[in-house]
Amino acid sequence: MIFVKKIMNSALKEIISKVIRVNPPELEEIGKFFSRQSLSKGEFLLKEGNFCSHLYFIEKGCLRLFYIDSKGREFTRFMAFENTFLSSMTAFISREPSTEYIQAMENSILYSIGYDDFLELRSSFPSGNYFYIYILEYGVTVITARLNNILTKSASERYRQLLFNNPEIIQRLSNNDLATYLNISPETLSRLKSNLSS
Repeated sequence: MIFVKKIMNSALKEIISKVIRVNPPELEEIGKFFSRQSLSKGEFLLKEGNFCSHLYFIEKGCLRLFYIDSKGREFTRFMAFENTFLSSMTAFISREPSTEYIQAMENSILYSIGYDDFLELRSSFPSGNYFYIYILEYGVTVITARLNNILTKSASERYRQLLFNNPEIIQRLSNNDLATYLNISPETLSRLKSNLSS
């Protein structure tokens, strides 16, 4: 894992500018809170039992947030792709050991901000707390929509919805990772793919 201090990419700048409403010099100051890092496929940012000390913005690649139960089964809570924020927010906020894992599913480039720097960013700018609210609202919206899909839609409906709305996810993930994302077995996924292609 390589960390480099570097000016933020345009997508991250655009999001922060909209949320915090800062002038260009202030935006450059905010950029100093972030570190740019590269991550290899399969590398972990967080494991169960560790403290979650960073919030991540994905410039390129994919991160998976997931649990592993006592039987070793994996349950994907979220897949995050380009121009998306990700962290184990409960652990990040509570400062308690995480119950989740964060792993790179592809070679990835990220911008990270540490917990203390995040607090300083929020206190240093008059509208800094709006950034925090934005992150929380985004997380609640995404997770609620995902939970609703899992609870109210069949495996076939979930797969078809993903195929229609986000076909790139199907192309970029392995069958096993896609199955855990859809909360179905790999066998069910193979059957759904076969039925749709026939």
